[in-house]
Amino acid sequence: MEVQMDDQNGTMYTSEGGETTIVEVSTNQEPYEGMLFESEDAARVFYDDYASRVGFLTRVLSSRKSERDGSIISRGLGCRGVSDNGRKVMQECAQREFCTAMVLLRQEKPGSWVVKKFLKDHNHPLVVQSQKSRRTLSDPSIF
Repeated sequence: MEVQMDDQNGTMYTSEGGETTIVEVSTNQEPYEGMLFESEDAARVFYDDYASRVGFLTRVLSSRKSERDGSIISRGLGCRGVSDNGRKVMQECAQREFCTAMVLLRQEKPGSWVVKKFLKDHNHPLVVQSQKSRRTLSDPSIF
């Protein structure tokens, strides 16, 4: 599945097997509990786009697999943290303090992912980048 977000007109495009789905999303929209997505990829692209607009980078915090078939049924995404100059906060000390901003996604049924938890507040300054990179989850350079 390929997912792309177009900031100019607030449209999310998903395509799989030659079929394209278009979803209208407000460019100022933030995640909220109960928000629905058609796939985990679509939710991740939305959260990455939100993070880029607000001024932070994301990372995978957690994931949970189904005991039945091993597929991902829950994913936690959160803030990587940034310093005042825009670099990642990766302190080389034994006890690191991580930002608590996060979103918890859960698969309700096949083809339906929902935001179960959203924490907006960051414990560090945010840095809005002037140039945003647009990558898709099918882009091999991000793995």
